[in-house]
Amino acid sequence: MNPRFFAAIAAMLVLSCTSLQPPPAPARFKILQLNDVYKIEGLARGETGGLARVRTLRKQLESDGSAVLVLHGGDALYPSVASKYLAAEQMIDVMNLLDGEEDRFDPGLIATFGNHEFDNKDERVLLARLRDSAFQWIATNTRRCNPPGECTQRFPAVEDFIVRDIGRTRVGMFGVLYPLEKSYAKSTDVLEAARLAVDTLKGRGANVIIAITHQDMPDDVKMVQQVPGIDLVIGGHDHLFMQQQVNGTWITKADADAKSVIVYDVTVNGDGIQTTPQRVMLDSSIAPDRDVLELVNVWSARLDEKLGGNDVYGKTQYLLEGTEPAVRGRESALGNLLTDVQRQHMGTDVAILNGGSIRINDDIPPGDITEMDMEGIFYYRNEIVAFRATGQQLLELLRHGVSRADAGDGRFLQVSGVRFTYSQQGDAYVVDPADVTVNGAPLDLNATYTVATIDYLLDKGYEDGFELFTDANRPARISTEREADLRETVESYIRSKGTVTNQVEGRITRR
Repeated sequence: MNPRFFAAIAAMLVLSCTSLQPPPAPARFKILQLNDVYKIEGLARGETGGLARVRTLRKQLESDGSAVLVLHGGDALYPSVASKYLAAEQMIDVMNLLDGEEDRFDPGLIATFGNHEFDNKDERVLLARLRDSAFQWIATNTRRCNPPGECTQRFPAVEDFIVRDIGRTRVGMFGVLYPLEKSYAKSTDVLEAARLAVDTLKGRGANVIIAITHQDMPDDVKMVQQVPGIDLVIGGHDHLFMQQQVNGTWITKADADAKSVIVYDVTVNGDGIQTTPQRVMLDSSIAPDRDVLELVNVWSARLDEKLGGNDVYGKTQYLLEGTEPAVRGRESALGNLLTDVQRQHMGTDVAILNGGSIRINDDIPPGDITEMDMEGIFYYRNEIVAFRATGQQLLELLRHGVSRADAGDGRFLQVSGVRFTYSQQGDAYVVDPADVTVNGAPLDLNATYTVATIDYLLDKGYEDGFELFTDANRPARISTEREADLRETVESYIRSKGTVTNQVEGRITRR
């Protein structure tokens, strides 16, 4: 018989057997995302958020045998009262326990740099915390400046790119921070770094590529639009829950301080990845892990020792909202208190305070106002200053203050002496001059008003886009003889009052 006949039959049998084989099972893994976590203990006296609840949720996600990546979108070390006094040791110690074993290296936990990682001017502190970390740091576009001015070194124990074989698939990750320059660190163009990362990770065989970022949501959107090949963006820096899908790629941000986290259940098959992010609130329905909570309590006791007590300065009759959604997005009783003190002290028509300067990210319930509350509010030292502005300039300040009202941006202004209404028109937020009053009178665009604020906003407000505070436009200070430390002035005011009665009263209204 013709040998070719036998060859053809053999080939048919091979094809038949192959066609009967089931397609390879899809790969599956999970992601637990957190970002901008400053308080190991959580919020509302530990009733919500906190890293002990993160540990509990991680165990729950792993309980079915799934591989779980815990990805941190930056700002893991600073700023917080505890980190200020404990050199961020408490953050690393507790994060090291998120896998249940403090001393064992945790390959599933990966964190990128946030801008506040470099708050401490002593580089040795950051280097020590990196050395103490029993998990992986990743930073693709951030370099160490050593010697100063030569920013080419990778930070010790930090990787440019990471590839992990997870759930029968190869996952590639990179971490980017928006461009900044510090005395010992510099981060460069994000888009350039992202393009290099995607090419590099594909070259290493990654079939899922995850960007762990620390930048504003619009910049994440731009990156996805201009750099093809990114499958997921695990973002930080915005502090409020956000999610957006761009060209099929999910971009997500969790609430700060682990008030919420994001969970992905990822399936990878021949058609790519299938997943939908889920926001999970870390509230009382999730019990804190006992081992992590015990460690948190140890560090809380050490902080109390450092502070030497928790003096009471006075009381508040009403809730003083200090959470970031409040001070960075709407009128807050705490914002009213702080701006009222500024205006009274400087004797001005108006006072403004950027919400980003109020760092407590927690509420002060009716009752005692303590030293710990003051430490949280006034993480940074600021002087009360004053300047003159025309009505038109004041209007532009208010307009820019609400320009990212839903983004948790620190530019949102708390006010005193002013009432205004703003509305959303398309993608923009609008303040009509007819909807602004100053001390009960309609805003006069041609009048000159005196304005109290803090030195940071006057000197650095251009970094948040306030045109009036650029070097070319910055108004001169007035009443300089009255300038004073904001914290000391507020503490003195509370002591003199005994009980403060500030509350939300309609100074800022959204139509």
